[in-house]
Amino acid sequence: MATKRTTKAAPAIAAPTEALSAALDLPRQQMTVATESACAMFHGFEAMRHIQEKAAHDALTHYSNAAQRLREASDPAQLLEIQADLMRFDVEGATRYWQQIGAVAVDMQNELISRFGHLAEESGLQPAVASTDSMQALASQWMNFFKSNARSEAS
Repeated sequence: MATKRTTKAAPAIAAPTEALSAALDLPRQQMTVATESACAMFHGFEAMRHIQEKAAHDALTHYSNAAQRLREASDPAQLLEIQADLMRFDVEGATRYWQQIGAVAVDMQNELISRFGHLAEESGLQPAVASTDSMQALASQWMNFFKSNARSEAS
């Protein structure tokens, strides 16, 4: 009875120079990702700062107009109207401000996640993509909450 033997080919091993090259390239890749991530954060902080500047400018304009109206007001009903207008402006402005800051923070976080996803190996990329999709879904729900809250405050 003849038995047939199968021989398995030895797994291919990377040449030592390729392994060394890949090992030496890892710190460069990590530093690149860290630097790109810092850039993404700074870009997000810059966007947040612009939102803050616009909110402060809008508040200054609105309150200056209110101060002028208060100087000219003679009727107590006008005072109540101005106060109600300021309260409405504050609530709407705060809601809009936090919606915009939240959107920038989510965008910044998505950018950071995608930067680290590029560093992962092909097999590790799918979980990073899945977490990015989850973050976008969460951000969408968060923004819908703010929008519905703003509508209920306005009515």
